[in-house]
Amino acid sequence: MVNQTNGNGGFNFETNVTVPVTVHLENENGPVVNAPVTVSETQSNGETNILGQGTTNSQGTAVIPVSVPPTVTEVQISVIGVNPTTGEVQEVTGTVPVQIPAPPTTTGGTSSGTVVVAPTANLNTNNFQPTNGCVQAVDADCDGVADQYDEFPTDPKLAFVARSGRYTIAFEDLFPDAGDADLNDHTTVFTTEMDKTPDNKVKVIRGIFTHVGKGAGYNHELRLSLDVPVGATFQVNYVDGSNKAWTGCAAAAKYVAGATGDCTGGTLTAAQLKKGILILPSSDKTLFGKQNSPAPGASFAAKDFVRGVTSNVTITFAEPVDLNTSKNMVGGHLNWFLAFNQKTNNVYRQIYRPGYVFGANGKDTYIDSKGFPWAIIVPGVFNHPTAGSDIRKASSTGYAYFSTWAESNGTSHKDWYTQITNPTYVVKIKDFYTENGFSAYLIKAVRKNIFEVSASLIVIGAALGFFMKKRGPKANAAS
Repeated sequence: MVNQTNGNGGFNFETNVTVPVTVHLENENGPVVNAPVTVSETQSNGETNILGQGTTNSQGTAVIPVSVPPTVTEVQISVIGVNPTTGEVQEVTGTVPVQIPAPPTTTGGTSSGTVVVAPTANLNTNNFQPTNGCVQAVDADCDGVADQYDEFPTDPKLAFVARSGRYTIAFEDLFPDAGDADLNDHTTVFTTEMDKTPDNKVKVIRGIFTHVGKGAGYNHELRLSLDVPVGATFQVNYVDGSNKAWTGCAAAAKYVAGATGDCTGGTLTAAQLKKGILILPSSDKTLFGKQNSPAPGASFAAKDFVRGVTSNVTITFAEPVDLNTSKNMVGGHLNWFLAFNQKTNNVYRQIYRPGYVFGANGKDTYIDSKGFPWAIIVPGVFNHPTAGSDIRKASSTGYAYFSTWAESNGTSHKDWYTQITNPTYVVKIKDFYTENGFSAYLIKAVRKNIFEVSASLIVIGAALGFFMKKRGPKANAAS
């Protein structure tokens, strides 16, 4: 097996599987060029979620990077074309695995869990070719994405929306020390959407972020760094826990005083985007002086839970950007980081998730020598540990399988965060968290996250068998 590792030999504590899907298409005349390829997944509620779009090159090959929750073991592929003899619209469809069962252990025993594979699908078909030019009955805006997959069927500049579903990002703030390792110093529930072009570039990012935990003495801001070559328009507004407009951002202490876009939004340069957009201001204001972080065994009921400030952000790039370049995304998530607005040893500190910052020795700066991360993203609303409850230690954690999961590089106990083994050491955030009307515009993204299995798994290249079928006329293709 080939582990997907960071510089220190660990793994990135990510919750999504990110792999390239390679599709090679040939007909009786050789490679099929300029064929639109769509990769999707079918969710448990029957909805189709578009993961990526590409077009075959001069060799008949399209490479499409996709990111899916670790419960997804296969993805669907669709190629829209026509029968050159009859002119009928046809669709070639099928599935490829992105995860397979893990092989037996080296000692001969059985292995649990899965490994991730980057599949190559070799498709051979007769009497099939791309639509010559635009067939508006199939593709009304002629952008190369069939209307059945196009969420913007009349806009040739946009094709689909990538929806994250709900996640929680949790930080430990005593870097470079692991501190009490309770991963509750700053916790935020969030969900995002990205409007993408037919070639997978991102034009717009939208997000909703609700502060739900501050188990720390320091005050922090949640920010986003984007390393892109263009500027963007940034819009932001806030509501409090009762869904009323919140105006406390301006008065909150700032990591960078007077930074463009903070609290009010604005037009940001590429340099300003990279430095960091303010998502949630100082945590002493956004949780109204509370923490949602009781001591182990302390009473904590619904009346004690405080829903913090929610921010609604929209980032519109001047031109569509490829977020797969540089270090914009790791494990399907953007570069959210924690910024301190209080100096420690005369320095304003930052904390990043693993996978973004590496030292001169090649090691991940934000995973310590014992393999502990200072930040982690968990699917759904996370019941973070109680104050001082070291998530790594069996004697002081409600998550007995966290260490097993981490030590196995994410192949065992992928649902560790759903297995509460000692309720004394967790805070029932999920029990008390409810949506508010402010989230309605992202209704698809904030619905119950059905993919609540967390892992960063093993990536190996593989050319796998691929079952294909060629559908007939468009009426069948759309069924």
